[in-house]
Amino acid sequence: MKANSRRELQKTSRIVLLLTATLLLTVIPLYLFPLLATSLAWRSLSSSSPSSSSSSSSSSSSSDMARDSTAGLGVAQHSCDVFRGEWVPNPSAPYYTNESCWAIDKHQNCMKFGRPDTGFMKWRWKPTHCELPVFDPTQFLELVRGKSLAFVSDSVGRNQMQSLICLLLRVTYVVDASLAQDDKCRRYHFPTHNFTVASFWSPFLVSAHKVDPHASTYSGLFDLFLDEPDSVWTTKMTEFDYVIMSAGHWLLRPTMFYDGGQLVGCHSCLAPNVTDLTMHYSYRRVTDKIVNGLFDVMLMHVRVLFGWLSLVKLVKGLPKAKCLI
Repeated sequence: MKANSRRELQKTSRIVLLLTATLLLTVIPLYLFPLLATSLAWRSLSSSSPSSSSSSSSSSSSSDMARDSTAGLGVAQHSCDVFRGEWVPNPSAPYYTNESCWAIDKHQNCMKFGRPDTGFMKWRWKPTHCELPVFDPTQFLELVRGKSLAFVSDSVGRNQMQSLICLLLRVTYVVDASLAQDDKCRRYHFPTHNFTVASFWSPFLVSAHKVDPHASTYSGLFDLFLDEPDSVWTTKMTEFDYVIMSAGHWLLRPTMFYDGGQLVGCHSCLAPNVTDLTMHYSYRRVTDKIVNGLFDVMLMHVRVLFGWLSLVKLVKGLPKAKCLI
């Protein structure tokens, strides 16, 4: 009996992760991320269940989603690397816009600020050897009934949470369950399915603060404590069933590296007598610290998806062009 329950739990977890992968690859075009590849380390996506068509006020949209979900069953029937493929036209998209979803921040409204076309929203990710099912909000909500999901990241993770909310609002409603009026740490609850989703702002994943409190957040120098996971998320991790963590972009900023309480180097700090170890040093140290620290959390039955830089583009799209990150 216990063995059967364990297998069912593992199967459900894989399905949730597969649908989350579908979510991430579905919403990226809406935020103008020209993603051609990703470094997300994700395995065991070979088991899933058929997607059902979602309920929607628009019957045509529901029909499109049902058709796309059915076409994507190939990914559930055999192992497939969903992160190798290409962007292909998707006339059914988008499934929400700034006008239809309040969860998108005003400064992210491309049309409001003069974007002349909508074609950038009409794309979908096509894996090389299978079809990726369109995200099905009805199925997702059933799978995460009574569960909770957290995004620990920078603005990329926050945008993904907002996109998830927009997709789920097609079939249900949500209430703001934030513990404080802090835009960087938000919680939302879906009463119909007792499902909670949250985002925690932790752009470095480890402790960090600006050397000059008055300096620009975008260009100022940061002190980075590579051996100290950020308490913003470490104190909340065990409250959630699923956690999606990602970082990397902020490590490109000028940073001073502290390890064991000692200054050991920097990245683009231009400071005398301080070795520029580049972002690769902090990248490795943060990875080691976070990944090793996650083992204890995973023993508490928290499912963790961990990824790094997701934005990769080619210069002018030329086949032999160098990648810019």
